[in-house]
Amino acid sequence: MKVIGLIGRIASGKTVVADYLVKERGARYYRFSDVLRDVLTRLHKPVTRENLQNLGLGLRRMYGDGLLAEILRQDIMDSKAELVVVDGIRYQDEYDMVKSLGGRLIHITAPQETRHRRAYGRGTRGEAAICFEDFRKSEEKETERFIDEIGDKADFVIENTGTVEELKAKIGRIPS
Repeated sequence: MKVIGLIGRIASGKTVVADYLVKERGARYYRFSDVLRDVLTRLHKPVTRENLQNLGLGLRRMYGDGLLAEILRQDIMDSKAELVVVDGIRYQDEYDMVKSLGGRLIHITAPQETRHRRAYGRGTRGEAAICFEDFRKSEEKETERFIDEIGDKADFVIENTGTVEELKAKIGRIPS
């Protein structure tokens, strides 16, 4: 099994990369936030960025830092997939989990203003009306704090400042 982990700030292009790997390389797609979405849905709470962040922090505090990484590790091992893409790595334990499976990590970057336009434009996770200042503040939350530090250890860095097609071409050049 090959594992590719994706690291990047909000609206950097992680989902586009994951979708490409699913469609073009047949990858099985996992997101750390899926576990949190499942819980929020069962609690009948809106799936907003703030709720995802707060739930993730609460679970980490209550059950330990490695909880989400261990849940995803088990899901990945149970999948028997030949290629797995893991989206949304934010913490060292998540990075370590991907690496322990022999995974390679891709850090996707883009300027903050570009990412704000993308987040505002897609309007998911409560971001349809987010002003730049609120977007900037959301990136200062604890859940976002280590992304650049973890990204510095990635095997590949892709700057996503162009079109979707240009991003896909950059991903296509990364060896399988």
